[in-house]
Amino acid sequence: MIDELKEELYLYNLLRQLFLKEPTKELINDLAKIDHLDETDDEINYGLKLLIESIKKNEYRLDEWLEELAIEYARLFIGPKNPPAVPYASFYLSESRSLMTDETIDVRKRYLEAGMAVKNLYSIPDDHIGIELEFIYYLTKKIIELFERGEREEASRLFEIRSDFLSKHITLWIPFFTDRILDSTQEDFYKGAALILRGVINP
Repeated sequence: MIDELKEELYLYNLLRQLFLKEPTKELINDLAKIDHLDETDDEINYGLKLLIESIKKNEYRLDEWLEELAIEYARLFIGPKNPPAVPYASFYLSESRSLMTDETIDVRKRYLEAGMAVKNLYSIPDDHIGIELEFIYYLTKKIIELFERGEREEASRLFEIRSDFLSKHITLWIPFFTDRILDSTQEDFYKGAALILRGVINP
């Protein structure tokens, strides 16, 4: 189980960086160093392959491409209005397609219960995809640390919170969110990111 969690930790660390804001040059350079992928033919690997191929294809024009990625990030997730892939859980889980609903408050309670303080509280609603991925990353990291220190009881408590958050919250809206990205972009970098996210959430 811990080995599986360590693999997931790597993926959640990548995903939180891909979805919280436009990619940095540092992230792109780190991804460019990946030179070996598993041969398994699943969505995660296919997504990673798309990401890495898009980086290699644009290496010679990196600054220009980073600007294009920032513009595409804004178009997909921020808009001026009605972005094609709204990055908030409440949009998908509320009947009225509203933001900042009870769902947002519920997510904040879960963060507090697990001991995670949201840095930019109130500047970004708590149910933003980037913050939710940050939460799963935080829980996964903490569970591994506690387990390795022999603090099994607290590790189990956080594992329970993590499982509950994934099964009763994340999996209810991520498939719709990733479909919207895949339907709305021609940019392989973001198609790859969406496929990795969908593959991690629905293994």
